[in-house]
Amino acid sequence: MSAPLIHTQVERRDGEDVWFRFSLSQLPAAHWKLHFCLARHIDPASPEGARLERQSGSYKVLIPAEGQRELRFCCRNTPIKKLSDMPRGFFLSLPEASTGPQLMPVVLADEDLGLPPSGPNAPDLPKVEPLAGIVPQPDQRVLLEGNFRLAERAHVSGPGSLTTLLDHFNELTGLALEQDHDGEIRLLEEPLASEAYRLTITPEGVTIAAAGEAGWRHGLVSLAQWYLQHGESLPCIELVDAPRFGFRGIFLDCARHFHTLATLKRLLKLMSLYKFNRFHWHLTDDEGWRLEIRAFPQLTELAAWRGHDLPVGPQLSGGPEPYGGYYTQSEVKELVSYASELGITVIPEIDIPGHCHAAIKALPELLVEEADRSRYRSVQYFDDNVLNPALPGTYRFLEAVIDEVCELFPGPQIHMGGDEVPTGVWTGSPACQQLMQQEGYQDCRELQGHLLRHCQQYLAGKGKRMLGWEEILHGDKVSRDATIFAWTSFQAGLDAAAAGYPVVMAPAQHLYLDLAWNQDIHEPGLYWAGTLNLEQVYACDPAPADFHANDNILGVLSPLWSELVTSRDRLDYMMFPRMLATAEVAWSDPAHKAWEHFAARLPGQLQILDQLQVGYRVPQK
Repeated sequence: MSAPLIHTQVERRDGEDVWFRFSLSQLPAAHWKLHFCLARHIDPASPEGARLERQSGSYKVLIPAEGQRELRFCCRNTPIKKLSDMPRGFFLSLPEASTGPQLMPVVLADEDLGLPPSGPNAPDLPKVEPLAGIVPQPDQRVLLEGNFRLAERAHVSGPGSLTTLLDHFNELTGLALEQDHDGEIRLLEEPLASEAYRLTITPEGVTIAAAGEAGWRHGLVSLAQWYLQHGESLPCIELVDAPRFGFRGIFLDCARHFHTLATLKRLLKLMSLYKFNRFHWHLTDDEGWRLEIRAFPQLTELAAWRGHDLPVGPQLSGGPEPYGGYYTQSEVKELVSYASELGITVIPEIDIPGHCHAAIKALPELLVEEADRSRYRSVQYFDDNVLNPALPGTYRFLEAVIDEVCELFPGPQIHMGGDEVPTGVWTGSPACQQLMQQEGYQDCRELQGHLLRHCQQYLAGKGKRMLGWEEILHGDKVSRDATIFAWTSFQAGLDAAAAGYPVVMAPAQHLYLDLAWNQDIHEPGLYWAGTLNLEQVYACDPAPADFHANDNILGVLSPLWSELVTSRDRLDYMMFPRMLATAEVAWSDPAHKAWEHFAARLPGQLQILDQLQVGYRVPQK
């Protein structure tokens, strides 16, 4: 028998309520259930021609009425505007045979968003003459007379061993520079700020002055960009440069979709090319746990995988087959070491107390209170994804995880999440109600503060500082040693900074790289915080000049959440070239930034990305 076919259609829109219709053909004679993924909540009372058996996160199961081939249902108060919003991962389950349930893939024959095709989009770039230049924009730049020929096997002189720096330079450029006491490229030690450098190219050679390795690395990276745009005949130039912010970060979510170690190393190499120095690694979420924890092997045996009849059901891209993966502790150490050689500190994130569906499914004996009757629904439509702050098992779990995380990540900071705990949680938990009475708490949000304060103190005992999303302030229990990552708005970050907290700015409306570039129905991405093109990223100013607590703003983070990032190609498309705009936001003095000048330098940078085989989104001219 041929595989069943399905036509999916947004049938009508009643304001923000959206009605779907599924039409199926070539169905088996046996009674079947339809499984699929849709990142929306189905109104349980709405299905027509079917009954909603299950929905957990994005995973849905419909049981059709006898003989039904058309199924309808409604998602309330939620927009559907892009093809990437549409359901995915269809399959049928048939009655169990002697060998177990039969699973049958469903071919997506057609899909109709119910919207007219998008019209032509406005150009992304102004009409400017291309200009060779460095990204991020250096503080001072002066073109000099003449050219210098950089030989394929040129020599570099400098204090100490330069092996790591040169290996990275050679990897970026394809050259084979070697250290020698008599070099065409000379690294000089001068009393500059820790990341500052001065790059001078004259017809006689190249000098890079800096206080040490960080500055030399930045100078070599600028030299690499110059070489990749010009080839061996380098126009002479002098750059005097230093970063605006000490924290310049890129975030990648590896929990929603798993990304290989090779993909992560490639990303780190590209980050170093644009002078980022923090990699925020999102390792755990509702849809997957990606870090080997030897104290609890169930976390990777069970919670690192999702699929039909597994503890974590199919999610996001869907399908019945097991999907997932995790990073062994040896792989983590390898990545951390590789990042360190590039001047990048890896910050792991273990997201608690929300976003814990996968962990709870793996360790129910520790993390579930059977008597808890709380009813809630998270933003991603889970009703069982929050740790219980009143269970001893929660603390046993977290302390064991923190112990191993601190061993794996030598950097001084650990991110503990803290975001998107839904209302209604813990209200029906006898253990939580008893804890609130015992501690004199009046608001359930204080329980979140109670748990995060414990984590902060536990981390401090290991010499680590806790980082968290802005919601770690809920419950007012976390001390000002914690760093706040502001994601809902700039104002949230300014408020935290004014209150005395160190802040990293990551406002979704300006820096989230998972947002769609524009409103075109074919353009992949989310849009809950609007759309975000290259110019909008570039216009971001994380620290207004007139803000009185600017010293508390440490820098910026550009996140790529991966609900829709299913491959390296999609990662490239969503991240580039917008990541280059973030680089300039994080590094360059606003007085020296100009959108037209960035746009003029962009073609040379796209040429570099072409050489490095990066599948960026091509800006429209």
